[in-house]
Amino acid sequence: MGTDQFTQALDDTESVQKRYAKQLGIKPDRIPFTAETLPNPEVAVRVNDDLLNEVASHILNRAGHVSIIDRRGAGETHFRDLVYDALANGPRSEEFHIARIREVESITTRRFYTRLLDELSQYEDLEIPDAYPHPTDEVRQIVEDVAAQLEEQDIACIIQVDQLEDAARNTRTYEQLLAALQSVGDLGDEEPVFLLFLFGTPIASERIDELRETLTSRLVAKDRSLERFGFAETDELIGRWLAFAREEEYSDGYSSDPYSASAIDEVVDRSDGTPRSIRQQCYHAFRAGARQFDDIETVEIDDSTLDQYT
Repeated sequence: MGTDQFTQALDDTESVQKRYAKQLGIKPDRIPFTAETLPNPEVAVRVNDDLLNEVASHILNRAGHVSIIDRRGAGETHFRDLVYDALANGPRSEEFHIARIREVESITTRRFYTRLLDELSQYEDLEIPDAYPHPTDEVRQIVEDVAAQLEEQDIACIIQVDQLEDAARNTRTYEQLLAALQSVGDLGDEEPVFLLFLFGTPIASERIDELRETLTSRLVAKDRSLERFGFAETDELIGRWLAFAREEEYSDGYSSDPYSASAIDEVVDRSDGTPRSIRQQCYHAFRAGARQFDDIETVEIDDSTLDQYT
């Protein structure tokens, strides 16, 4: 029985890819730019140093709540995780408590409260019951009691809420989530005990304005967006991916060969500047380089490579 067309395509692609990877010193099981997660998110966060400093200021001063609103793939995950890891495990983690609320598409006000309490139960300095009553108001009373404990210890709790847009699709769900957010965000006699750190797409922000204007007014930093990658960030990203693919340590100045300057410019131009889009365009450029190498034995990727082979 002969090989079918798709199996032939798999075999041919694998052969071409392996030859090109070997030429570049890349491990065959580490083809670059194929994973959603960056080998090191540092570049994605450093481009947002100004925003990072602003968020740090608001948290230190308990100035109010923050929303990071941008399209998916803009780098929210890297930014969010860096802040979370620093507050949860960093050298100053004892100054803060942090709770992360995820998967909010079917959340209710009560469920938000219980998830918050579950997150905070990891902290030994807080007294939180093992079981919660059924009525929402009684669960909220427990949250108020925990807020009083935090206030007495002068500890701020940062509540990260991810992918607000998942809840925003359903008005009733979103209303319940926003009610809970405003409820906890208002706790504290002199300054907020819970600082909201919200992430979502533009539709999530638009619906907050529509459904809960009071919460909008509490945002000291509203609808902050993330910076886009330019040439320098893309060049570094390529270097980090190639170092990963070669199982080498990345250091400043690591070469982005075989990507020429014109190829990097073309990648930036073809993308929307978000880390995800940049990564995808780098991957397509790598594919183009492999096809070009198979065709004319040329290793370097330049803008003409992308024009002809993608």
